[in-house]
Amino acid sequence: MSAETKERRPLLEIREIVLVALLASIGGVLSTYVGYIGNLINRLFGVPFGAGQLIAGLHVLWPILARLLIGKFGSGTLTGVTKGAIELLSGGTHGVVIVLISFVEGLLVDLGMGISRRSSLVLTMLTGAIASASNVFLFQAIYFSGVSPTFILVMAALSLVSGAFFGGYLGWDIRRFLIASRLVPQRATATPRASSWRGHLLTLTVVLALLAGGIYYYTSVYDPFSAPDSARIEGALSSPYTFCYSDWEDKAVIVTAELRGSSTYVPPQDYTGVPLVDLLERAQPKEGAQTVLVIAEDGYEARFDLSSLLENKAVILSLDRGRLRLIATGYEGSYWVRRVRKIVVR
Repeated sequence: MSAETKERRPLLEIREIVLVALLASIGGVLSTYVGYIGNLINRLFGVPFGAGQLIAGLHVLWPILARLLIGKFGSGTLTGVTKGAIELLSGGTHGVVIVLISFVEGLLVDLGMGISRRSSLVLTMLTGAIASASNVFLFQAIYFSGVSPTFILVMAALSLVSGAFFGGYLGWDIRRFLIASRLVPQRATATPRASSWRGHLLTLTVVLALLAGGIYYYTSVYDPFSAPDSARIEGALSSPYTFCYSDWEDKAVIVTAELRGSSTYVPPQDYTGVPLVDLLERAQPKEGAQTVLVIAEDGYEARFDLSSLLENKAVILSLDRGRLRLIATGYEGSYWVRRVRKIVVR
């Protein structure tokens, strides 16, 4: 039988496709948790966003792992685009754009890891850094306008560092651990290394910390069963309740607002929604209450002075693609909370 008539082997075998689906599913489902960690880091640094790029490398960990474990061009890209699709279908905050972002990250992983037939830690970390930083420039091209180049470069630098560690180093070391544990076979192109638990101490510590945080997030913060157009109003209130937009549509007003943020600008336009002051008055804040926290489903929060809100009917809860969004007229962009899930009075 001639070489031309031999049966062509598929690009990916069935077990490799299953592995891609598994890694993409884990990455896509955990995307909201990664956003939650980013919000915690932003609060720690006292900024509305940007510092969260320190964990952006977790988004490229999955295509890097797929490429390391499978070793075939296209495995990173397929994992990336599948992860993006799962993130979109599970209610990702970026909409369909996340599919493009994840596709580019996966493609860069394939291109970077394809430079050499033999994988190495340095090449893996460099690939992770570049793939992670790409999201900064893609988001800049799609969403942002008039942003300082210095600000973009700082975010890209943070993303580079994160991609090198959380994407490249963790992916490399997790692969080594899986091989040493005989959970996956070692490819011929992989460099054999003696390994022990102590050699993976840093990776195991990070993974366990992320796992513990994930358990807390999915048991105490994330609420997949709440209606997208509702929010719980609670705290120092005489009558806490659950707000549902459809029950308050007759109280909706139209305001003209301009969004001015550190990284984006939306010119003045009309928004329709229910004044937040009406919701607070219905809940009856207790004497001594001073602060209102508007909290998103991924843990992001904006803090307002209660007395200021009670005098401002232009701050409204609107519906944005079926989900609650705070239109904070007169406040900077970081106060415009998307996907509002809870309003807490303290």
